[in-house]
Amino acid sequence: MPTPDLSHLTESDYDQVYEPAEDSFLLLDALEQELPHLRSLNPTLAVEVGGGSGIISTALSLQLPHTYFIVTDVNKTACRAIQATALHNNTNLEVLNTRTLNHLSERLRTSVDILLCNPPYVATEQSEAGHEDISAAWAGGDLGMNVTK
Repeated sequence: MPTPDLSHLTESDYDQVYEPAEDSFLLLDALEQELPHLRSLNPTLAVEVGGGSGIISTALSLQLPHTYFIVTDVNKTACRAIQATALHNNTNLEVLNTRTLNHLSERLRTSVDILLCNPPYVATEQSEAGHEDISAAWAGGDLGMNVTK
């Protein structure tokens, strides 16, 4: 699965948006291995929580062109980066500025075929977690599990 072109994002963007790193590329590799299974599901709706730069949903949307993608992020700058990445790679994603699936969980309860998330996992002081800036991409609070527990 080709990695989306991120050349439109600048160093200035990465001051405010998580720059794809090893964790992002490992997730892309895992999705590539699962791609035959994901295609066999004939998914109609995929949701990514915390889309960051847009690398994950953009890559997968190019492989699943008949699937509708919703991508959320708490960081407004990340939302703009996600949309720019999709456009730069000739795909379309619906991008929503929200925390996790706030205000969407009831509406989507039985509709999501693929749910993606690369949660913040770095153990930090509780005071560092829960913000709406770039730290939301990595600051996981006590034990690095605020989002996943």
